[in-house]
Amino acid sequence: MVVKVYGPDYACPKRVILCLIEKEIDYETVHVDLLKGEHKSPQYLKLQPFGVLPVIEDGGYNLYGNTHFPVT
Repeated sequence: MVVKVYGPDYACPKRVILCLIEKEIDYETVHVDLLKGEHKSPQYLKLQPFGVLPVIEDGGYNLYGNTHFPVT
């Protein structure tokens, strides 16, 4: 199973990606365009109910919390 890391391409959470690389865990990044408001789409809000970035999805488990990109 591949871990998905959601965030904008220009500021994808590098610490998360470094940890995944160190642990040799397969991952993919999923671009979320803040300027188009994709972080407020119903599909994204199912992953992160507050519409903030980043989100890490591992199967049916979503991890979010301490965010680097507060969005209003």
